[in-house]
Amino acid sequence: MSALRRFEQLMEQIVEGSVARMFRSSIHPVEIARRLEKAMEGNQKIGVNKQVIVPSFYRAYLHPQDFAVFQPVRQQLEQEMATYLSELAAERNFTLLDRPRVALAEDPAVPQRAIQVVAEMSSGQSEPAQMTMIMQADRASVRSTGAFFLLQTGPEPQALPIETTIVTIGRGLDNDIILEDTRVSRKHAQLRYRQRRFWLTDLGSTNGTFVNDERIAERALRDGDRVSLGGLELIFREG
Repeated sequence: MSALRRFEQLMEQIVEGSVARMFRSSIHPVEIARRLEKAMEGNQKIGVNKQVIVPSFYRAYLHPQDFAVFQPVRQQLEQEMATYLSELAAERNFTLLDRPRVALAEDPAVPQRAIQVVAEMSSGQSEPAQMTMIMQADRASVRSTGAFFLLQTGPEPQALPIETTIVTIGRGLDNDIILEDTRVSRKHAQLRYRQRRFWLTDLGSTNGTFVNDERIAERALRDGDRVSLGGLELIFREG
């Protein structure tokens, strides 16, 4: 059973009677859990041993009226949400620097029925040394993790740093790596970091995605692999 399903079943037990009736007109705890999951996914760091490090401290801001609904069971919910995040991190092979903590807070600036989550590596403690922020890294720091593409055009290869743990590649301007080539689809492929490896997935492109001349739907990449996006050649490099 997944961590989310276990959490959902537990919430079914907690939110009974009058509390359940209140939740029907407000935010359900599972909605907050899903926002916490997105915050964990979107705030990752890569350690020197290439483990994926995720935040341990999460604060979920709610409109005061929504926040009031949770007051009778707030402490229990915060504990159970922290347990859920711990189990989720274990499922996805993420590393936590500390035991997860979740705090619910009210903020009049948050619209009713909305949820705003802030995630931090720890609750005010200094971050460990020798980490590279992969979600907001610059080219130099990304290269220090050893992950980038070499685009085989022009007199010299052009380095395309991999700056996030989920990278979309294509011709469209909304991609993380934009390749202005008619052979490349608007949304051509996606690169995702999981299980300490980079996985390349074709997104239904017109001309296909190839790794070492073999057309793929999904493939884990290795250093030196030749990637072709409809004929546009790249080399994947990971030190």
